Amino acid sequence: MRARTIEPGGKQRPAGPAFEYQYLAPESPALQPIYTRVREADLLHRLPAVQQIDGMFQLPRPLRYVTAECGEFGAFYVPETTRIVLCYETLRTLYERGQMQHKAGGLDPDYPLRYTRANVRFIVLHETGHALVDLLDLPVTGRQEDAVDQLAAMLMLHFSGVDESPEQVIESLRMAANWLLTRSTGAYDLDAYADEHALGEQRYFNLQCLIFGTDPVRYAEIVTAGDLTPARAKACPRETRQVGRAWLRLLLPHLAPKYEMTEAEAIRYFERR
Repeated sequence: MRARTIEPGGKQRPAGPAFEYQYLAPESPALQPIYTRVREADLLHRLPAVQQIDGMFQLPRPLRYVTAECGEFGAFYVPETTRIVLCYETLRTLYERGQMQHKAGGLDPDYPLRYTRANVRFIVLHETGHALVDLLDLPVTGRQEDAVDQLAAMLMLHFSGVDESPEQVIESLRMAANWLLTRSTGAYDLDAYADEHALGEQRYFNLQCLIFGTDPVRYAEIVTAGDLTPARAKACPRETRQVGRAWLRLLLPHLAPKYEMTEAEAIRYFERR
C-alpha cells in the first residue's frame, strides 16, 4: 500500500498513481541470460531517481516501465500504452562497451557493470522525461530531446541512491555523457543534422556543462581536462540554475497532494539534496 502523509487534523494526503514494472521474457536464447539477471536483480526497482519520483505526480494514467526484446539497440516511450521500454539489446551493448573501456584503460573489474547501470539510469530518465511531457501536457518550446536530456541530468543529480556519494553520482552522469559521445559517427550528413536528437558531441558537452555548473570549484578538472571549453564553462552555473528552476516550475503544478510545496520550498528541497 502506498504511504500517505497525515495532515494536522488527521486528513490524509494521497500520492499520485504508482509506477508499474514488468520484465518480459525474450524469444532470443542469446538474450535469456540478460533477462534472467535483470529480473533477479529487479533492475527497475534499483534506479534511484525513478523510485524517488514514483507517486510524486498526478498522472492521468499509470506509467509502466518494461524491459523487453526489441530486435535492436534502443529505449523508447510509447504514448498509446504509456510504457517506457528498455531493450535487452541495449543492456548487452552497454555492457560490451564497458568491457572495452575496462580492457583499454586497465579499469577495475566492476567497471563494465557500473558503466551499464549509469547509462541505464540516464536512458530511462530521458524516456521518463518524454512520458512526463506527454502525460502532463508540459510545454516544450525547443527540441524535446534536449529538454529531456536536461531533466534526466537534473533528476540524476538531485535524486541519488541512499549510499551514493556526490562523486559517485557525477561519475555516473559522466559515464552517460561518454556513451553519447561514442554514438557519434564523426561524419555528418543531412540525416544526422535533421535528426530530432542533437549531435552526440553537443549532447556530451551539454551534460558536462550541467555537471560543471553544479559546483565549478569541485569540478574544475572538467575544464582543465578539455571536456568543456572555458568559454562555455563561464555560463554553465547560470545555465544549470536556469534549467533546474525551469523544470521545477513546469512540474510543481502537477505534484500529487502528498508532495505539494511552493516554488521556494521546492528550491530549498532540491538544493539540500
